Amino acid sequence: MSCQFLEEAAALLPNDSSAFEFGSGRSTHALRRAFAATASIEDSGDWLSRTEQLEGSVAKRGTDYSQVIPLTRCWNRLRPIESFDVPAQKEALQHLRLARLILVDSPPNPAKREHALFLALHHSPAGAVIVLDDLEVAATARFTERLARQNANLFRFWRVRIDHQIGVFLKVRPGRIRSRPTFREFVGAWLRA
Repeated sequence: MSCQFLEEAAALLPNDSSAFEFGSGRSTHALRRAFAATASIEDSGDWLSRTEQLEGSVAKRGTDYSQVIPLTRCWNRLRPIESFDVPAQKEALQHLRLARLILVDSPPNPAKREHALFLALHHSPAGAVIVLDDLEVAATARFTERLARQNANLFRFWRVRIDHQIGVFLKVRPGRIRSRPTFREFVGAWLRA
């Protein structure tokens, strides 16, 4: 159902819109069906290769982009995080900044996924839709709802109860993204790192 949701959301955006995803899989092919261009980043070359072989797959077009970006250690507000260093990848960053729909479906670890969501919220253009998968994970739900509260002046947020539950942000204006973790989140990130 979440892939169907992505295609329905795409129908509300301009026809020439592009998509960006942190991760790859069935969603990659749903995005390719719905968007003029799709960019996918993945930390595993093996998984990215398997994505292209999935049943019912849509062949990669000249407008599509995929890149293996290994997870690297970085800091997020004094917390160690291992995540995608998209700002260091010029082409990937360009695709992220142009995307009208961004799917955050990787990395699987909640602390790492929080950083990917932060990158999406920070670099997305006004009018972009950011979709975060798997709010059934309590830690993911906590940081998502915190980011939605702390940035309510920049984003509209909805929780959609399909599949593993997804969070949907609509960026209404650019601005500085706030991320002030709770003590529980801070300690949890250190323990999971």
